[in-house]
Amino acid sequence: MDEATGQQRPGIRRTLGLLHGDLRVQHGLSLSGYLVLGALAEAEGGPVPVTRLTALLRESGDRVSYLLKGLQAAGLIERERRARDRRTVEVTLTDAGHARFAEAQTTAQALFHRHLGLCPHAG
Repeated sequence: MDEATGQQRPGIRRTLGLLHGDLRVQHGLSLSGYLVLGALAEAEGGPVPVTRLTALLRESGDRVSYLLKGLQAAGLIERERRARDRRTVEVTLTDAGHARFAEAQTTAQALFHRHLGLCPHAG
């Protein structure tokens, strides 16, 4: 219950649906794309193996590969094979990816604060 308005707040599932829609419309990102950019932002510029992103999203390798292709085509990430082990593909965030994530993070924090009463500065 929202104490200020006396209205019932939407649950987490509804809020995630709203977030997915807001991310798509305002930032051109899916919820999964937002999570990938966030994981890369937390890596502070260091490369992240695709296997770690696959584990984070709990998606198939094919699904994550498709998602990463879209993010790369948008100029938000770069993918490269690891020099010392060519079997491993690593992902890094571009400057454009950092900027897009920062904008999307602001949207997400505001929505979570508004709908769930969570602190807008929580990570």
